[in-house]
Amino acid sequence: MQYKMLLFTLLSLFFINPLHAARSLPAGVQPESIKGVATGNFTFSGSFSGTSSLTFINTGGDAHLKTMCDASTVDTAAGERCEGIDLDGTFTGGPNGTAEFTTESGGHIIFQLEDGKVFSFAVQGISMKLTVTDPSIFDDWVETSGARDSGARASDLSGQVEIACPPNLEAWDVMKMGRVILIDCHLKTGEDSSAVISFSDQTTFVMKPESEIAIDTPPAKDSKWKLLVGDIWVNVKQMVKDGTMKGHMSQAVAGIKGTTFILHETGTESTIKVLEGTVNFESSKTTDSVDVKPGESVTATSTGLSQPTTFDPNIEAANWGKTLDTPSNPSTSAETKSKNTQALYYGGGLGAVILLVIVWVALKRQKTHFS
Repeated sequence: MQYKMLLFTLLSLFFINPLHAARSLPAGVQPESIKGVATGNFTFSGSFSGTSSLTFINTGGDAHLKTMCDASTVDTAAGERCEGIDLDGTFTGGPNGTAEFTTESGGHIIFQLEDGKVFSFAVQGISMKLTVTDPSIFDDWVETSGARDSGARASDLSGQVEIACPPNLEAWDVMKMGRVILIDCHLKTGEDSSAVISFSDQTTFVMKPESEIAIDTPPAKDSKWKLLVGDIWVNVKQMVKDGTMKGHMSQAVAGIKGTTFILHETGTESTIKVLEGTVNFESSKTTDSVDVKPGESVTATSTGLSQPTTFDPNIEAANWGKTLDTPSNPSTSAETKSKNTQALYYGGGLGAVILLVIVWVALKRQKTHFS
């Protein structure tokens, strides 16, 4: 049996590491992205051993893991063979970040970094400790006990996508895959850029060019986020029972429960288009509110809410490169149902006439035969 296969088999599940207090930066400090290296040894059930190296970016992004077996332990008397691994992965950034690598069999190797000094991984006989060669690359970080992981991650990035987190929301940094998005962080897309932000509950935000959102609270019983400017596609797959999710805009608040919709924000007008499900759209300036149904659009301004207008959800979805789970809207469905009912009615009447003619012809022939 090969070490490589043994490792991949054992790592067929996610291994969850203890959560640590998040790290942020002092106001006005923006860290320089620096490549880091961690090296050390690994052992496996006392039979195999070797050396490992992990390269990463201190602010988060791409990472690489490579192991090499000691020549003296490549083969054992039992016929087992040690083979090294060479994997690409991601690092979340910061002195207490995590580096994650996916094996060929779908398993996950997750290293926890402690205080910017040592990456550790240990499970079922496999042990790795890798020491960061230059811990000073994390000197800009300070402990912030109030910072919390929002649970959001970028699942796709295209073009220029940036992130800014408290306490300095003017210090924009390049957003990279795998980076932890803390609560109250802002994300924005540049011209001809887009981003897909996903949560553990399968909620997905698709950000179009020149859009900005802020994550207020993570998906839970009561979740909040803000669209500051631009356009986003929101797909809420599931919610905690009796829970709520609220999308805040400049002129309105959208109360959401399992639905797909689009929001457009200019700063003076907030518009919603519902493609699936129902969204309660409430004015932030007046007491007006309305349940917006599939195929309906409502705009909120400083004077309140507009009357609902209609659109084709399937065409709107196609504009975003999407398809709907239930491609229809109420007005279209009602019209189609009415037409189908009429067709059935007229078709049934025509069928009855044809049947009478056939019976009449048959009777006439029978009468002629016996006369």
